[in-house]
Amino acid sequence: MRSHRQQRAGAIRSHGAAIVCLLVPWSWACGRDLPEATLGDLRQPTGVALSDEGRFLFVTNGNWDQSERTGGVLVLDLQSLHDALADHDEHGSCRVRGDTPVATIECGARGLVVPRAGITLGSAVGNLARDRPAGVTGALRLLTVQRAPAAVVWFDVIAGDDGPQLDCGVGFDGNCDDVHVITTAPDRGDLRLPPDPARVVVDDQGYRFAYVPQLFGERGSPKADLSLIDLDGEFGPELVNVAQDVYRDDPFDGTEYSGGFGVASRPCDLANAPDGSRDCTRPVLYGSQRFFPSLRRFAVAPGLDVIVPGEESSIANVNPESVQQQPFLADLAFEDPSGGVDLLVVQTTPAALLRVDTTVEDGRSVDAIVGMLPLCEQPNMLAVHRHGDDEPLALVSCFAEGELAIVGLTSWRVLQQLELEAGANEITIDPARQWAFVANTPADSISVVSLDRDAAGYLTEIARIVHG
Repeated sequence: MRSHRQQRAGAIRSHGAAIVCLLVPWSWACGRDLPEATLGDLRQPTGVALSDEGRFLFVTNGNWDQSERTGGVLVLDLQSLHDALADHDEHGSCRVRGDTPVATIECGARGLVVPRAGITLGSAVGNLARDRPAGVTGALRLLTVQRAPAAVVWFDVIAGDDGPQLDCGVGFDGNCDDVHVITTAPDRGDLRLPPDPARVVVDDQGYRFAYVPQLFGERGSPKADLSLIDLDGEFGPELVNVAQDVYRDDPFDGTEYSGGFGVASRPCDLANAPDGSRDCTRPVLYGSQRFFPSLRRFAVAPGLDVIVPGEESSIANVNPESVQQQPFLADLAFEDPSGGVDLLVVQTTPAALLRVDTTVEDGRSVDAIVGMLPLCEQPNMLAVHRHGDDEPLALVSCFAEGELAIVGLTSWRVLQQLELEAGANEITIDPARQWAFVANTPADSISVVSLDRDAAGYLTEIARIVHG
């Protein structure tokens, strides 16, 4: 007899089978005469990002099963959630759940949606990345990716009567204008964004770039590409370079899968700068390979807006024979983006969190695995929470089991493994309130987890935003 965990993972995989249209090369044959996109509720929520004060949550509705015409992005007002958590009472669409220990507060998403703020996008809409084009005190800008059709889409967040509105030049047809939907480089029709963009990652080291790995290489040219977005183009973010064939294909006979997943920009120490950084004047990047057990390093030449491929670092603890035809690596991030050398890498198969020492010796990174922790099945997304002198935390969502693993980075151990809902996916953190928001994509919900050591609900799911 299967264990509860095996049964739960199997159920989530069965649920995931409903989105098979999005797991094969894109086809619009998955449906005809479809309903319009859901913009007043949660539907396959994927990307999540917060406003500065934490009151508003931006969410992409993925439409991964293509059962509606498109996906979209909506804005949730979290004030009722804040009030309900503060006094443990009902507010707006938020109510106390007394019949289960899974969540304390449950909020219906429809009651939180900011009116007229939703925008229609394509399908298979992914993560949300925050940018500040005018500096840290300037207005917020958001970027996302969609895979059907492939594009990077960006929005400026502007003030509205009922809350933030998203400006992407929406026309009479209800769609964002061509400036805000990046598919080609300006005045260069031959330079196109590759199919299947995995995620968009905004550089966190002060360089005005965003990076878009290609999740799957194209047929006939299996090695996948990495795209470079200039965040300060003439009219906004624009595609400026595509480095081709940068991700290796898988090591198995009979298949040629190739693709990237995450990108992390390394902090640079001028006293011990890595080769390729030109004394910390160029960003040096680490990229995870989805179908090969290694990391790729890159640099960017800012004046030329060109990606410069670097060396490859093998992840030596993986035996490819044990993970045939399954993805290897997923998200990655530096533990301390202000100056640390330890890189956290999510290993999807076998499920683990890796700690990689990227210390520079004679201009070259060591890139040695110095820690490995087993995790729940099919981990993908990663977020790091740092608060004062408290132990830093790494949060890893596990899609297959609908769980969130919370790792103490000082003690290097799994502190908690929370059962959330089906398909735990993207994560964003409210640093002031010390809450993590986790999108449960096929379950049409978002979990709220407390990271506050002084709170009674520390490392538990304290609330849930649900469909309806």
